[in-house]
Amino acid sequence: VFHYDKGYYYFRNIGERILIGGARNADFDKEQTDSFGITDTIQNKLESLLKETIIPGIPFTVDQRWSGIMGLGKNKNPIMKWYNENIYCAVRLGGMGIAMGSLIGKESAGQIIKKL
Repeated sequence: VFHYDKGYYYFRNIGERILIGGARNADFDKEQTDSFGITDTIQNKLESLLKETIIPGIPFTVDQRWSGIMGLGKNKNPIMKWYNENIYCAVRLGGMGIAMGSLIGKESAGQIIKKL
């Protein structure tokens, strides 16, 4: 996984494809929402980074687009705990879900397995 511009952008190879995301720093106001939805400003920034920096001169098509809701809190520590007897939470990754997700997932799975 590559991180760019203080971690606000990320990208990685997945086979013959590129997963790219981030750019919330391009429009913080619109990115502070609890509603799903694509933001043109963000999408344009991501496509420009692909065209100008990551794969300049190589034509591409966008296969999928999606948006998420940032799990931010007053501090940067993730919340990893049992919500109730049957639900384990691993949330609030502070905008670093792509970078931290695999480790958080592994640690969460370990907690669930312990309970079984």
